Amino acid sequence: MANEASGTPRLADVARAAGVSQSTASRVLNGSTRQVAGTYRDRVLAAAKQVGYSTNLAAQAMARGRYPAVALVVGDIRDQFFARIAFGATREASRRGYVLNLLSTEGDESRERDLIEELRRQRPEALVLARKRDTSARAGSGLMEQLIGFQRENGRVVIVGEPAEPVMAIRPPDADGGKALATALLELGYRRFVLFLADPTIPSQRDRLDGFRVGLSAGGVALPDSQVYEVPQSMAGGAAAVKEFLADRGDTEIIVSTEDSVAWGAIHELQSRGVAVPDDLAIAGYGHRASSPIGYDADWLTTVRSPLEEMGAAAISAALDPLAVDIPTPTPEVHLGPSTPARYPSVRH
Repeated sequence: MANEASGTPRLADVARAAGVSQSTASRVLNGSTRQVAGTYRDRVLAAAKQVGYSTNLAAQAMARGRYPAVALVVGDIRDQFFARIAFGATREASRRGYVLNLLSTEGDESRERDLIEELRRQRPEALVLARKRDTSARAGSGLMEQLIGFQRENGRVVIVGEPAEPVMAIRPPDADGGKALATALLELGYRRFVLFLADPTIPSQRDRLDGFRVGLSAGGVALPDSQVYEVPQSMAGGAAAVKEFLADRGDTEIIVSTEDSVAWGAIHELQSRGVAVPDDLAIAGYGHRASSPIGYDADWLTTVRSPLEEMGAAAISAALDPLAVDIPTPTPEVHLGPSTPARYPSVRH
C-alpha cells in the first residue's frame, strides 16, 4: 500500500507488497553490492512496479559509494561519429540498468579535462571518452592525470579512439575496413585508383589509407603518393579535390574517399562539370552515413560501415566489467552500391 499521508510510495510499501524485509528491498532497488536471490529480487521488482515506486538515485549513491551511472564524454554531438557511438553506449547502459550521462565538448577538445574533473566530483561508476584525434591523452598530460584520478577514485575509464596507456581503449578498425574495401573493388575489376584522403591529421583517416594500400598490394596494385590527394573533411573538400584531380585525371577508373562527406562533394562537383558518375568515373567512400546530402539514397554509394554503435556498446560493457582485460573490436562491413558497377562484364556486382 502506498503512503496514505503523502501518496508517494515508499521503500517500506515495496517490502510489504513483496513479503520481504525492508533491507532486502533496499539491496535490490538501491544498488547494494550484496547479492539477493533471484526469486526475492523478482518479487521486489514486481512489487515496486505494482505500488509505483521509483528508485531513489541518491539512496543508490549512498549504498554504492558512487552515482549509479556511467558518463560518456564526446566531441561535437552533431558529428555522426560521436552520435553513433553515443547511440550504442546509451542502449548498452540502459540494458544494464544504468543511467548514461552524456557530455559534449562541442568540438572544443580543451574542455575534455575540465569535464572529467567535474565528473570526478559527481562520482559516476565509469567513464567512456570518445575522441577522434590523438592530441592530449598522453602520460603526464593534464587530461591523462584527470583520467587516472577518475579511475583511482571512481571506476574504470575506457577511451574510444587512440590507445593511451594505462587506460583501456578500443580503436576503430579502420585499417581493416580500408583493406576490405580495396579487396571488394579489385573483385569488381577496378585497377586504376585515385584516393581522396580526408584530413590526414586524424589517425583513423591514415589507417583507412594504409589498409586500402595493403588490400591493393595483395592484389598486385600499387597506390603511389601521386594518386593520393589530401583534402579537408567536408563536401567542399571533395569538390576542391575534384578540380585539382581533373587537371591530371589520366586513365583513372575510380575515386575512393576516406570519408563519405568528401565522396558526396566529389560526386556533386563531377556531375556539375559533365562527368557522369558512375558511367564515366566510379566513386566509393567510407563511413556509411545515414543520409546523402545531395538527394541520393544513402545506399547508392559504395562505402564501409564503421561499427561505431557496436564500439560504443563494447566500451560501456568493458567499463562496467571489472574483469575485462581487453575489448573485442567489431568488424567493419563493406557496402557495395550502384556507385561502383562491375568494371568488366565477367565480374558480377
